[in-house]
Amino acid sequence: MTRTLVLGDLHLVRETPGPVIHALVRLVEAHRGARIVVAGDLFDLSADHPRTRPEVALRDALDTQADARRALGEHVDRGGELWLIAGNHDAAVGDPEHHGVIADALSLRGEARERLRTTPWFLRDNGLHLEHGHFYDPDNAQVHPLYAEVRSLGVHFVEEFIAPTGAYRYLNSNDDTPLKLFTRAFTWYGVRAPYVIYRYFHTAISAMLGSGPFFDGTREMERGRALESLFAKEVGLPHEVVEALVGLGVLPTMASLPATFKRVYFDRVLATIALMAGVGALSQRRYGLATWALGVGALSMGTSWALGHDRYGGTVPERLARSAAMVAQTTDARLVVMGHAHREALSDGYANTGSFSFPRDAPGRPFLEIEGSPAAPRAVRRYFIER
Repeated sequence: MTRTLVLGDLHLVRETPGPVIHALVRLVEAHRGARIVVAGDLFDLSADHPRTRPEVALRDALDTQADARRALGEHVDRGGELWLIAGNHDAAVGDPEHHGVIADALSLRGEARERLRTTPWFLRDNGLHLEHGHFYDPDNAQVHPLYAEVRSLGVHFVEEFIAPTGAYRYLNSNDDTPLKLFTRAFTWYGVRAPYVIYRYFHTAISAMLGSGPFFDGTREMERGRALESLFAKEVGLPHEVVEALVGLGVLPTMASLPATFKRVYFDRVLATIALMAGVGALSQRRYGLATWALGVGALSMGTSWALGHDRYGGTVPERLARSAAMVAQTTDARLVVMGHAHREALSDGYANTGSFSFPRDAPGRPFLEIEGSPAAPRAVRRYFIER
């Protein structure tokens, strides 16, 4: 079995710290001849190149990271393999039309170009199934996994909130409530906090205005379905199995206005505004208005909390673990590997890479090594420890 390393969620941008790039280069150089798989979000194109044509954003991202580009190019040129799986933040990586853009940027020629594989969804190697996992996360799911056109709620927030404000620390805080996020804004961004908070509201409102009846994924679904047969041949699965896998995906949050409204916690935002208005009316002795505003605010907030803190139907790691089990059952995969969650997982039949750039309480930067036979692969947790 080809020696295979899997890492994910590097989210490379112009401001990526030097140690992250240095660690990636050293890891690649230490595993010449191996198959290196990036399980999605090698780049964060939505944060670094918002609203830029995909091929331009991809070319710029590769040009920006000269050391990483050189190391990956030399790895493939010297006989290694490089498999790149598109994530929700770098969907352009998986577009078949962009394979040449990546190969050219890596200076690959002749047969070396064939050792570079890219995919918009998943890759297979006998019993090993590899994908990013965002198709099972409502905030980041595409309408169809083979064709990315309509922005997900997650990408919408990155492009409209994080990129304009430079509030990159929120990239790993998507599952917190607005109150926590607003409080952190003053801690993280000081005098810029009011603008950061304003931009959140602007983005949340624009998300709702683009959701529900204003969300049209018809074209994306039609384009995706048209690609299924060819994709099934490429990954070596029957077309009906690929169709079944498409059916495992979740409905994007923005396909539903109520779901979007709840997901951005706008009920609590409006309840808070009503409570503050009530307090203001009390200070001005406008007791009738104060009673009404405080009553509406308290009722709305109480109802919101009664619905529960979790607006997500389970955390992203939980969703991905459940989905991996269904993928394994549908495709007879022995090992399903995903990224996206930014949290490591390792169990019988499922592994998550965690984030190479953003390790959480880990002894080093996490990645996986695939061992065993092609028919019965198993994942072993590894860490790149900087010295």
